[in-house]
Order: sequence, then structure tokens, then C-alpha cells
Amino acid sequence: MGAWMDSVEARARIIHDQAAAARALASRSHGDPNEFARPYLDVLSRLYRDEFQFAQLVDSSDLVARFAGPAVSHGDPPVSIVTSMFSNLRKQIQGIAKSIVGLTTDERVRWPTDLDPRLSGVARGSLVVGIRIQSDGVDGVSGQRPLPGVSEPVLQAVRVAVRSVAAVPQFVGGDGVDEAIEEAFPDPAVRDTVMVAASRLAPTGRRGIDSLAFYGPDDPGEEAKPLTVRSRKILKGAVAQPVRVGGQGSFIGVVREIDLDAKRFEIRHVADVGAIRCVYGPHMEDTARQILDKPVRVKGRYETLANRKPRLIEVFSMDVLNEEQQARLL
Repeated sequence: MGAWMDSVEARARIIHDQAAAARALASRSHGDPNEFARPYLDVLSRLYRDEFQFAQLVDSSDLVARFAGPAVSHGDPPVSIVTSMFSNLRKQIQGIAKSIVGLTTDERVRWPTDLDPRLSGVARGSLVVGIRIQSDGVDGVSGQRPLPGVSEPVLQAVRVAVRSVAAVPQFVGGDGVDEAIEEAFPDPAVRDTVMVAASRLAPTGRRGIDSLAFYGPDDPGEEAKPLTVRSRKILKGAVAQPVRVGGQGSFIGVVREIDLDAKRFEIRHVADVGAIRCVYGPHMEDTARQILDKPVRVKGRYETLANRKPRLIEVFSMDVLNEEQQARLL
């Protein structure tokens, strides 16, 4: 069993002991043992009915998402809601994984179409979805396949990133994002990637979903702080100004992944650096549509890793290099 199942079983043992004590008290007082024990057995029944399956899912997943609100508060939510929530979660998790893989290795990895989150179903008035990143073979439970051609260290980085989504809500306050998030995510590129995903996953409140809570296998029994409509506004503001500290500089690399909606792209093969995540403004939108797989020079304000290597840059200007410029740089 995992930590969540251990927690459920520990509570079940306590309730069993309390029921046994109630029966013993009934015998001493000439009462009905079943009547004395019934309240505890009712609690035990609710525990197994409401939490047993959920605990199993969390223990077997890298991340579990629970959507709550009027749209899923009954046993038969609209298919359109289920499909929409599931599709968005899948898209964001894939985006995080692809970005982390890209920042970790120069290899280009294609996300298989059959590697998807597992839909658990509706439980306790909410829609629950589990995500698991499989390393090798085929998961007998979900039928998922692994990311092909990716080393175990990269897969572990993806797992860590996926689970990191669960940590974001605790840093979202009433007025902004707590600076302590920098300690939780010392890599500014990973922090930005996860915050962008969280801002997109946070509910809009327009479709009957008003909260989204994440659970991981390492925090058994803890009630998660959810993302809300207010969280979405705060995170949107934070990702609009992602670079917190650092210097200014110019870097040359090849553009790989690009997200036109979030106004982000990554440049690889940067000399003495590797990969850098770039954030650009609306005035560069036309240029951004034409730079995929092309060498570019970006200038701007950047944030670094602990080793002072640039990792996240707010781009002030960007130029696509032609063949003559590239030749001069060689």
C-alpha cells in the first residue's frame, strides 16, 4: 500500500477500535451492542465509500486533479464539461512534460498520442482525474505507454514537474504570489512553465467549475488548497511579469517549442548555457509566428539558476539570423 492507503487504513483501525469499545460498553450496561456501535460503523462505511478509491488513485498516480463545482456536484455531469476539463488537463500536463524534457536535453521527443491521463470518474460531488508518467513497458492498469527514447533521469524530471503543479496553489494568496515560490522552484524556467500551466488550469467560473485541487502521493490525508477563479486572476498577473531578478544580455539559439498563446518559446544550443525559456511581448507576435526551428538572437533581462547560468529571459528585442549572420558566428 501507499501513503494515502496507509492513512485510510490507520483511520479505519481507530474506528474499528472505537466500535469495539462501544460494544464492550453496551455489554456492561446491558445495551444493544449493534446500536452502540452503529455510529462508528456508519463513519467507517463513509470512509471506505468516499476515500478508499480516491486514496488508491493518488497512491498509483503522479498527480490527481479534483474539479468541484455545480457542474459536477451530481452523479451525471454533462459530457461536454467532463471532456473539456479532461482535455485541458491533458494539454497542460503534456505542455509541462515537453517543456521540461526540452530544457533537460537537446533531443526532440514526440509525445505519444496514447500516453494520456486516466479518467477516474465522479466521486463525492467532484470530477477526479489521475495522471501517471510510465517509465517502461505498458501500465497494466491504464494501458499507458512510456515516452519513447527518453532516459530515466529525464523521466524523473518530468514526474517532478508534473507533481509540482500540486504545489503552486499554496503560494497563491489574496493579493499575489508569495516570493517563497522561488525556493520551491529554484529553476526559474520550470517555475514559469508550471505557473503558466496552473494559470490555465485554474477555473474561470463560467462553466460550473469553481475550484480545482491537486493531490500527490507524498502528502497523505492532507486537504489541498485549491485553485479558484481568484487564483486564475492572480496567476495571470504573475506570469505576465515572470522575471524577478538578474542581469541583461544577448543570447543566440535555435527556437524549438513555442506557445503563441502564452507568448513563450525556448531556444536550445545556447553557447555555455544550453537551453533558455523566453517570454516575449505583444509587439513581437508577428515575428514569433515565423521563428520555429530557426536561429535567433534575443536580448533582454534574465533570471539565472544558482550557478548563474541564464534560464528565463524577458525578451526586449529579437532578430532572426540569416545564413550570412550564422556563418559569421561560426
